[in-house]
Amino acid sequence: MICFLRIIFCMASMEPNAEDPGNFFVRLFYIVVYIIILGIVRFALWAVLLVQVLLHLLGAKPSVKAQKMAQVVADYIYRIWLYLSYSTNEKPFPFNIRGQDQGS
Repeated sequence: MICFLRIIFCMASMEPNAEDPGNFFVRLFYIVVYIIILGIVRFALWAVLLVQVLLHLLGAKPSVKAQKMAQVVADYIYRIWLYLSYSTNEKPFPFNIRGQDQGS
């Protein structure tokens, strides 16, 4: 019971984020846009997977370029999921340049 009260007290004392002053509908707009982007980007990941499987079936080595592409796409999907799950307020591309994402 005491832990529950501490959690409620901490949540009540949380200040709104300076970047997003609590405008739910703006965040909701970005969430819908990123869900659409996520649906498109996953096809790119499936295409890379298909290329790698076909190369493997033909007896060739996996493509290093395709591996790098898959890593970039997977990282982008991860950044989108971080934003969608409220783990971060940093918006991924296209609403934020990659260099700004990392604080550079």
